[in-house]
Amino acid sequence: MSGAPESQRYFLSQLSVLIDGMKGLSTQVARQVDAMGRYDVEFFKLGRSMTKFENDLIELRADMGGVKLEVGQLRIEIGQARADVGQLRTEMGQFRSEIGQFRSEMELRFGAILKRIDDLEGRAHDIADHIQELRSDSLRQYNEVINAVQDSYQNRMSVNDIEERLAELERLIGPRLPPAA
Repeated sequence: MSGAPESQRYFLSQLSVLIDGMKGLSTQVARQVDAMGRYDVEFFKLGRSMTKFENDLIELRADMGGVKLEVGQLRIEIGQARADVGQLRTEMGQFRSEIGQFRSEMELRFGAILKRIDDLEGRAHDIADHIQELRSDSLRQYNEVINAVQDSYQNRMSVNDIEERLAELERLIGPRLPPAA
């Protein structure tokens, strides 16, 4: 009987640990989503900068009328900008891969936690069934004791009734019998 509160406390502590873990996970996922949002903004900014840069280059080419040295330098810068965008895309792919791996690990952990909770619930049901059986046994034994007490009381009443009748018979028959030697 004293195991039920302990198992409930254990179950509640396990549930608390699960909730705390879920809070930490939620915080981490929020940070990762925020970081992905920043990458998207940076890609958008780089795209706009690239378009503006290309437009500026076209304007410069028209204004300069064929100054190849500056155009060559600008092409190098455009190539560098494209390499930077490629590097950012690579980093974003790695980041998404890490997020996928993190998600897989969390799903495994949550699966294990849910299995443990299911096991605890199963044990709690088994304990509840056992407590119900013990309660039924104690009630049956209580009824048997009450029945035994009632039977004993009935027997005592019957013995008292027989003793009273015997005493009445001895009084009635007593003067007629010869005295005992």
